[in-house]
Amino acid sequence: MKKKIKLTEAQIQQIDKYIAACGIEWIDVRAELVDHFANSLEEKLEKNPNLNFMQAIVEAHKSFSDSGFKKLLETKKAAVQKQFYRQVFINLKSFFKLPKMIISIGAFYGLVFIMDLFSNKELFFMILTIILFSLVIQALVRTKIDKKNKNNNFLFLNRTELIFQLFNLLMLLFTNITTLRTENSFQNANYNYIQLGIFVLLILFYWCMEYVYLENKRYVQLNYPQIVS
Repeated sequence: MKKKIKLTEAQIQQIDKYIAACGIEWIDVRAELVDHFANSLEEKLEKNPNLNFMQAIVEAHKSFSDSGFKKLLETKKAAVQKQFYRQVFINLKSFFKLPKMIISIGAFYGLVFIMDLFSNKELFFMILTIILFSLVIQALVRTKIDKKNKNNNFLFLNRTELIFQLFNLLMLLFTNITTLRTENSFQNANYNYIQLGIFVLLILFYWCMEYVYLENKRYVQLNYPQIVS
């Protein structure tokens, strides 16, 4: 039985450098493409051991149509975003089912207890607004740090901008609700409870985004221990 040809480490690195030069910055996407290229080239080398390796890489690239890797990258980004959304909302839904529902209810009534300590309810809700704003700021700062850290250049770890924009939008909505409420409305318990419920939902939503990100990072650390610290 003929022994299957395996590419050398140098040949694998050559493929990776070529794919990176074509504009694929995400390490996990490159790894997937390298595997695809390697399998294709191993088959060609079995048939023709004297094959021009670099030319074979270029030919393998042509199999991705005229748009090269552009369509593949768009598909991968859409898939990663969809998976991120799905994971976040699955985790969020779990806070409305036992046993995690106890946390949601406890957070709500804990805030009600703290609110009752404030004679100035408007001040209390302004403090909540500042808390949400600080979460947005620190998320933006951490996102910029992640982008500068080349070792974490994974599409799987790319914080989905759309979902953070959604959180920012909801935070602004909460701020506007606080700003537009009248003095009399802050004396209305039902209005206060509704806004507290919105605040708890936003905090849980933010927590789920962070949890999913950390879970994804653990997955990448497990699969790419030599790259991610």
